[in-house]
Amino acid sequence: MPLLKLLHFAALLCWCGALLYLPALVAAAGDENSQYRVDRAWMARQLFIVFATPAALVAIGTGTALFLRDGIVAPWLVLKLVAVAGMTICHIGCGGLILRIERHLELDQPPAGIWLSVTTGILSAVFIGATLWLVLAKPGV
Repeated sequence: MPLLKLLHFAALLCWCGALLYLPALVAAAGDENSQYRVDRAWMARQLFIVFATPAALVAIGTGTALFLRDGIVAPWLVLKLVAVAGMTICHIGCGGLILRIERHLELDQPPAGIWLSVTTGILSAVFIGATLWLVLAKPGV
């Protein structure tokens, strides 16, 4: 089933790209001096709903199908699933950041700061790197 692996890899690539881009887009939408705040907030919401979430669901679903099909039970897989859970938490955090930006736009208030976006972006990069390292290195195999 190389097509299943290809679909998993393509979905994972799309999801990782979105996870790295969304915090930056949310931070840009929170710039109170920008005239494009509303457009960026709308774009962040659309990217999250239309692109990132379906890519995450396909990546998780095909990844689950791959390890169930192959019957893989190894310590590196458990660690990889923990890293993927971290990516999922970052994904949920991006959704929360989008809602927060939209709430501040509705109330015409400046956002509380960009440190949450920066933290989410850094954590996303760490979890993505850990996932890729665990898949490519397969330590302990």
